[in-house]
Amino acid sequence: MEGAELELERRSRFLSSLIEKKKAKEQQEQYDRLNVRVRASDMPIPLQTRAFRCARNQLDSMPGKLDSKRLALALKKV
Repeated sequence: MEGAELELERRSRFLSSLIEKKKAKEQQEQYDRLNVRVRASDMPIPLQTRAFRCARNQLDSMPGKLDSKRLALALKKV
């Protein structure tokens, strides 16, 4: 019985590590697509992703020069 429990625990750890690697890879792909680098942040990852997406959409919709005030207001709404 103890051998089966050890095997289940080993498999559970293995699957957990696979899930973590997959999440890390997906996150890296998304950051590469957004073309941003985070130097330091105390913001949760899902919120960072949402803020990056919003910023990218705002930057893409701005004609010509970057308007930092509009960008800041848009991010504040998120």
